Amino acid sequence: MSDNSKYPSLHGLTEKDLSACSKEELHTFLLGVRRYRKELVLLHQKSVDLYEGTKIARRVSSWLVVFMIPTLLGGIYAANFYQPETRFVWAWPAFLLLVLASGVAMFAHLRRKGCL
Repeated sequence: MSDNSKYPSLHGLTEKDLSACSKEELHTFLLGVRRYRKELVLLHQKSVDLYEGTKIARRVSSWLVVFMIPTLLGGIYAANFYQPETRFVWAWPAFLLLVLASGVAMFAHLRRKGCL
C-alpha cells in the first residue's frame, strides 16, 4: 500500500486509483484539475461582474425612462406652433402637474419592480 500522506494533493484517491496510474499520469491529471479549477474560478468571477454590470445598466435605463415622458411632453409644448389649450390660465399649471405626475408614476412603477 502506498501512503497518501506523502502527496497531500492526492488526498481522496483510493489505493486502487493510485496503483492503476503512474506518478506522471497522476501528476498530469492533477495539473489538468488545477487548470480546470482556475478556469472555473475565472468564469465565476466573469459572471459575477456581468451580473453587476447588468444591474448598473438596468438602473441607468430606468432613470432614463423616468425622465422620458416629461421630456417628450416638454418637447411638444416647446414647439413653435399654436396650441389652443395654452390660452387657458390653468393650462400651464395643468401641464406641469401632468409632467410631474408622469415622472412620479414611472418612478413608483420602476421602484416597485425593483429596477431603481
